Amino acid sequence: MKQYLLLILVIIVFITGIYFGYAIFRPQILKEQINSQTILQTLKNEGFLITQTYILDQKVTIDKNTGVMWKDFFWGQEIEASAVMKISSGVDLTKLNAEDVQLADKQITIKLSAIEIHSTELMGDIELKNTQGILKKIFDNEDGYNLALGKLKEQAQVTASQEKLISEAKINTQKEIERLIRLAAPDWQVKVEFK
Repeated sequence: MKQYLLLILVIIVFITGIYFGYAIFRPQILKEQINSQTILQTLKNEGFLITQTYILDQKVTIDKNTGVMWKDFFWGQEIEASAVMKISSGVDLTKLNAEDVQLADKQITIKLSAIEIHSTELMGDIELKNTQGILKKIFDNEDGYNLALGKLKEQAQVTASQEKLISEAKINTQKEIERLIRLAAPDWQVKVEFK
């Protein structure tokens, strides 16, 4: 019986020793310090942050006529095109500098560059109506697709650059930047400004 008590006492001392050893020498969890460099790197890793996407039905008319009736009859051209365009806009976070991230009194202030258009894409096909003069159709026939695509993209970018749409993109950018920073610094207030 004494042997069992001695064995139980050894096991209890052994378990107690392991517990106190772990409590004293366990690995310490290091909290990451929040500083401007940490926030800057977190944002720069995002690259170009797309915060607004528009789907626009664009229509353009390209008039390559000269206004001289007989010349236009032979060499004139008029193209009417319509297509659905997708425009993505946001802010390029790789342009951030150390001066653009400021920390003070548990508040992080981020100064972002202006909203930019990231891409303009064609969604589907271009509906094209191409009216050409008689000699142009015979000697210099072109469908007008590339010219129409260029003008459609240009017109879509002009539409996406309207103040109302830029304001929407700014609001969405502010929300997204706040969300990203709260992942790295949940207890801090976030203020987003545009240069």
